[in-house]
Amino acid sequence: MDFNTTQYQELDCRGRAKCFDTLTSDELEALEQAKLIVRYKKGEVIAKQGTSHPDILFLQDGYVKFYKEYPTTRILTIIEKKCNFIGLFGLFVDTVMQYTLVAHTDCVICSFNKSHIEKLISKNNAFASETIKNINDKTLYIFNVISNSSSKQMHGRMAWALLELSVTVFETDSLKSLITRKDLAEFTNMSVMSVGRILREFADEKLIGLGKDFIDVLQKDKLIVICKNG
Repeated sequence: MDFNTTQYQELDCRGRAKCFDTLTSDELEALEQAKLIVRYKKGEVIAKQGTSHPDILFLQDGYVKFYKEYPTTRILTIIEKKCNFIGLFGLFVDTVMQYTLVAHTDCVICSFNKSHIEKLISKNNAFASETIKNINDKTLYIFNVISNSSSKQMHGRMAWALLELSVTVFETDSLKSLITRKDLAEFTNMSVMSVGRILREFADEKLIGLGKDFIDVLQKDKLIVICKNG
């Protein structure tokens, strides 16, 4: 964490997420006054699974990885992009983090006290509705990720992962410097060796462009077929 760039009241919440637009001027001003903005460098741990974390986090900029950790391994559940909450699952439950958050790129996190958000939910119906929708959408998305990363054969999993990352997460066909083979291995529940082998096969079939530090998605239609047949 770069404490030299910890700041208050620098970035405007309104327009960053739909739920913020439901707040009254007074509610928004109080939220803006109370928030803390922290910048993290790529690879820094933002929050650790099993530790107490009394804040709700909002990703202002960059990408963050969600890991579920187990005694001998960890699973990369999702990569979240900017303008999304990354800490709503503990609302009204407890302050213990159920996952580990790691900065996938340099990122900016907006931190709100959990009790402040809970009070807004209790008294502002529109804010509550948007927050519940956000949690439901994220829950369904995680179920979909788990299903695709565990139920398909390896080629189907890799095709799905490349489509998911290029279309939904990074919104670009060129994944240069955005994803590593280790990331893909954790995202697809494969070994790094298996990831490398399948990527080379996809490259030989001209489905992707592949280099030492880049992956370019070239033929989405064919990857979709592989994903569906996976």
